[in-house]
Amino acid sequence: MDSVLNKIKSNYWLQCLLNSYSLMFFSLNNVFALIIILVTFFSPILGLSGFIAILLINGSAFLMGFNRDDIQKGIFGFNALFLGMAMGYEYTLNLPFIVLFISAILTLLLITVWLKGLFSIYNLPFLSFPFIITYWLVSLAASNFSNIYLDENHIYVVNELARNQLSSYYQFVHILDTISLPSFILIYFKTLAGTFFQTSVLGGILIAAGLLYFSRIAFSLSIIGFSLAYLFYNLFGADINDLNYNLVGANFIFLAIGVGCFFLIPNTHSYITVIILVPVLLIVALSLGKILSIFQLKAYTLSFSVVCTAFLFSLNQRWFQKYLQVVTIQYFSAETTIYKYLNSIQRFKNEHFYKLSLPFAGEWHVSQGYDGKITHLGDWSKALDFVIVDSKNNTYREPTTRREDFTRENFYCYNREIYAPFDGYVYDIINTVEDNDIGDMDTERNWGNTIILNHLNGVFSQISHIKKDSFGVFIGQYVYKGTYLATCGNSGRSPEPHIHFQMQTTPTIGAKTLAYPISYFIERKGSSKTLKISEVPAEGTNISNIQVNELLLIAFTFLPGQKITLKKEGNDDPINWEVFTDAYNRTYIYCKESKSTAYFVNDGIMLYFTDFEGDKGSVLFHFYLAAYRQLLGYYDNITTQDNIPLIHFNNKLIQFFQDFIAPFYLFTKANHTSLFSYADNIYAPQKLIINTSIEAKIINKTYRKINYEIELKDHKINSLTIHHKLNSSKYYFTQH
Repeated sequence: MDSVLNKIKSNYWLQCLLNSYSLMFFSLNNVFALIIILVTFFSPILGLSGFIAILLINGSAFLMGFNRDDIQKGIFGFNALFLGMAMGYEYTLNLPFIVLFISAILTLLLITVWLKGLFSIYNLPFLSFPFIITYWLVSLAASNFSNIYLDENHIYVVNELARNQLSSYYQFVHILDTISLPSFILIYFKTLAGTFFQTSVLGGILIAAGLLYFSRIAFSLSIIGFSLAYLFYNLFGADINDLNYNLVGANFIFLAIGVGCFFLIPNTHSYITVIILVPVLLIVALSLGKILSIFQLKAYTLSFSVVCTAFLFSLNQRWFQKYLQVVTIQYFSAETTIYKYLNSIQRFKNEHFYKLSLPFAGEWHVSQGYDGKITHLGDWSKALDFVIVDSKNNTYREPTTRREDFTRENFYCYNREIYAPFDGYVYDIINTVEDNDIGDMDTERNWGNTIILNHLNGVFSQISHIKKDSFGVFIGQYVYKGTYLATCGNSGRSPEPHIHFQMQTTPTIGAKTLAYPISYFIERKGSSKTLKISEVPAEGTNISNIQVNELLLIAFTFLPGQKITLKKEGNDDPINWEVFTDAYNRTYIYCKESKSTAYFVNDGIMLYFTDFEGDKGSVLFHFYLAAYRQLLGYYDNITTQDNIPLIHFNNKLIQFFQDFIAPFYLFTKANHTSLFSYADNIYAPQKLIINTSIEAKIINKTYRKINYEIELKDHKINSLTIHHKLNSSKYYFTQH
């Protein structure tokens, strides 16, 4: 089955065709597409009309040079499917109809391109507007043609029944029409079938099964959307059977799926939004139907397109996203979207911040943190004070003799180097304040000698109490992270030498402080050290920057154009990887054999993978898990932990049930944990072994576990060992 699907995916034109069908339900799933094709051919004429319409528009778009990726995704084809089936449904087949049909498809192509460009200005999808507009043009034009005939067999169901009652094929596809089911269920299935101008209950069941296979979230939302429509139709006294015809019911299902999980991140708020919008859609649908009936036109999917577009346009006017999160990267799968979104929030919630480092070298002590009780109050509450302490927690060295004076030089941090926490311009320097003697304070010039760095985009840093005449930079100079700035002093309101550090949104000295995390640092408590990622150092802790290890840095630096060959122990068949950068400036490793892709980021301190696409049985996938987050500094007994997207690790049965409630609650999780298990030299290792454990848990109980071992030597990755339950596989690396 998988091999067949892979062959389908590799065929461009076949993929164009299938996606044109599945995109009607916001999907690019091939199995779902095949089910839809089958249902459309429950009425051979309608099926053939839709099929030919897709071929015509995709071929025309290709010949005219439109975006091939758009063609492949079905952007043009799904509207053609609607139009082809609508025309096949309404008109009798003859030569004039064939000419009209071809002309209508070409008209649809032009209107699609026009609306695509127009709607893109406002960052909106064009939905089914091209189909609606083209259908109206065709209907109005056809009323003037004496040789174009309405198909009374489709329009009047009684005629169709009379014509097909002796057909064994007709009897088969309608075999379940007389089955005894509750009205709600029966009409739901008929509504799904009605999306493709069918009246078969069997067709509706197949569509529901395909929708369930494609997405549990989309399936549940289709039921929610239909249920609400059913409820309001009964509440207002409208004819419930209207949902089965002219795609009326499809509007509610499309809206529920589109708003609930396609255009928005599926969560409690998106579901509530669906509930709110359904009665709005009902009003729009019924009113538009009445208006268009004057012109003898059908609304079809117009109400869905109008309400959905109006809603998305409204969202675009917001100043910030709070409850309703718009999907920015479209995976055409609600489950993939929600799992990757939640994983991204967990891992990269602070990615919009600059990756600040601590403004010093070595280990320092946070003498006063955020909301400190001494001076970090009010507008200045989000600041940090740093000193250096000894094993007794003293900030100074005791005089060795009675004659020795107790001066600033006795303090460990005095005259220690201060470095730029991030790239930026030197905006201002104050260098006029003499250092205080110990016990004295300059309360008139609170900040003492100070430097302001402009990190651009409205972010500034301020470092104060600097030693006079120690500055190594000048105003206007561009500095990089780690550039020497000055040394620690005791100027201003400073009873003893220390560094005052704060972030702010204005360049004014002493401006209101801004809460801002430090990207990476080591926190030490006694002999225990912990890696901290995107956190604010806590008062009373001992902290230091990450010291990058040369072996790790070189081994895990993957540059575009770099080629890597792997061979399994005992097998000479090569596995070929290559590093690329795409149009979105994303760097990735591509495996030629498995056609898999692993996206990663190397920020000089940490290598971490951001996404994986492709074969989860490939070696690249296992490397992706093994090196999922790798610290580029060597620290014994420090573990690196991270969360892995559930779509990569859950088994199918557990995943099936998790999918239904994923927008509300995750009862499963997958964790990555790694640590160094061996170093030939703790100070300058030339060989390292990294052990990684991947655990999947359900309600904190482990149900699946994989262990990995990465060996580094000679400044490169030497091998990857995959430890399964019963055996192990080892792969050797050769980098070119």
